[in-house]
Amino acid sequence: MAWPLVAFAATPQHADAYEPTSTRTAAFDATLQRVVGPEWLESTFAAYDADLERLRALLPAGDMPREVRFRSVYCGSSKWKEPEQGLAYSDEALRLARDARDVASEARAMLCRATYVILVSGSQRGLPEVEKAIALLQAVDEPQLLAEALQMRGDIHSLLGEQAKAMLDFQRARAAYRASGIDREVESLMLSIAVAYRRMGDWPQAQRYFTAAVKRMQDKGDWESVATNLNELGYLHGESGAPEKALASFREAERVAIKHDDAYNINAARLGIAESQIALGQPDAALNMLRQARAGYAAEHDASSEDMLLMITGQALARRGQHAEALARYEQALPLIQQDGNERYLAMLFKAQAASKEALGQAGAALADYKRYTDLQMKLQGKMRLEQSRMLEYEYEIRLRDFENRQLRAEATIKQQEVAALEALRRWQWLAIGLGVLLMTLLALLAWRQWRKSRRLRDLTLLDPLTGVANRRGIEREAARAIGGATRPGDSVSLLILDLDHFKAINDRHGHAVGDRVLRAAADAWHTVLRGCDPLGRIGGEEFVVVCADTTLEQAMVVAERLREATAALRFDDIDAALRVTVSIGVAQSQRSGDTHEGVLARADAALYRAKQRGRDRVEH
Repeated sequence: MAWPLVAFAATPQHADAYEPTSTRTAAFDATLQRVVGPEWLESTFAAYDADLERLRALLPAGDMPREVRFRSVYCGSSKWKEPEQGLAYSDEALRLARDARDVASEARAMLCRATYVILVSGSQRGLPEVEKAIALLQAVDEPQLLAEALQMRGDIHSLLGEQAKAMLDFQRARAAYRASGIDREVESLMLSIAVAYRRMGDWPQAQRYFTAAVKRMQDKGDWESVATNLNELGYLHGESGAPEKALASFREAERVAIKHDDAYNINAARLGIAESQIALGQPDAALNMLRQARAGYAAEHDASSEDMLLMITGQALARRGQHAEALARYEQALPLIQQDGNERYLAMLFKAQAASKEALGQAGAALADYKRYTDLQMKLQGKMRLEQSRMLEYEYEIRLRDFENRQLRAEATIKQQEVAALEALRRWQWLAIGLGVLLMTLLALLAWRQWRKSRRLRDLTLLDPLTGVANRRGIEREAARAIGGATRPGDSVSLLILDLDHFKAINDRHGHAVGDRVLRAAADAWHTVLRGCDPLGRIGGEEFVVVCADTTLEQAMVVAERLREATAALRFDDIDAALRVTVSIGVAQSQRSGDTHEGVLARADAALYRAKQRGRDRVEH
């Protein structure tokens, strides 16, 4: 199917058969410069496509050098509805560029090819293609094109969860844009940086950018970018646990995109609306929205979101109690997500599968999927902590490099003044000293502010804001410290996993505010029966962990029974006199030297699962 289109694209379609060749050639060159120069970075998709079509009409017949340059950009046209068509055209453009020894066109064709490889085979397969283009461009003087390639590689790293690598590429891209003469911030690059902050969990930083960008783009009349940033705000609110705000952002993005005929953002917004509706308990509305999104993607021949369409459809069906149908959708989504290499989506899928399999009575399969989910979650959280640490290192290196550059410039200024009179030389020396002191003060201030921010972030990231107990990271640190310190013969550490029974029913019947109150009341009640040295932490939802150092399994079972009784004694007469809360508890003891907190937690989790299976409101080991 691709080759007839290739032949059509290569054939000049002249608007005026009698237009002089020299005039047409000059117009072609001017339009090409607009397509590959700084102007296109601020262009809308529609305007960019219009320029590509104008190029095709202006292409001089028989002018092979210009045809090579034309093909290297026309491969990015929206005319290629099927990725396979675009890939075939990109391969031909790449062959012609290599034959013509046109390095810039070769690199552009490589980046086109990488885009279609990603659409066909996933992000991981596209990354080596982009790296080939970067290696090629580092040997030539094409700073803007190098910046575009670095930005594209950063976007792929960000999608795959490598945010520190992504940020490093984005900083290099920013420097390359500057080297090309672009002295303003490139909006698409700033958007990529903000998306990386969102994926890293630095939501306030990302929200500041998205909100400011919406205002800037509204003032400029760039409605595609307005819709894009509104969609990103929706993702941010959804990930930070605010589905109502997410729904409002996606609705506004949909409204703007419909008004300005922006199909891509219409479909993306509808996908986000459906996800928010599921979180708000509106599965029927979500399924209706998903049907609209699927029809929109099909009309655009866009299969890039098929994995999310399937997974979110499965979540909506599961919310309706149609777990068998949900599992069928998850099974279809699994190979697509695995192909793309997105571990965050894979963890979401395993969690959803586990819930549906448990609902269908497939306990063993549910437990296997839940373990896959917890393993991926732990891996992702570890990776996020590592990425945040690397980010701090990169920021420090960037600031240090800036300081060194300023210092070098100050030294060069001093040397230039050595030929002046003695008094002038002395004045410049004093100026240099003052500048050095100022720079050192600035660096110290920046380091102090960074230290304060790191300390504040560290404290915040160890506490659960709802209950005031330790969060997952904090309690896992306590568990690792306790088990790692039990090195003498006879030392024992026990871990308890507590899960409030039927907590979802409380939320559904009384609302999330009452659910939050129950969580706080349970945590307070448990604190009263625990020793001061036994840390309590919340690891997610209604699930908590207690670390009992110097405690055998028999002693831990006694502690667990006290916790169970304290839970059963809770009363909420001002809400509902009939409201009762129970808890199921799994207990495990470290068994040997070299045992890890992950292993003990896994055994406790298995015991908790048995407690749930045997009727709840009980303790198992």
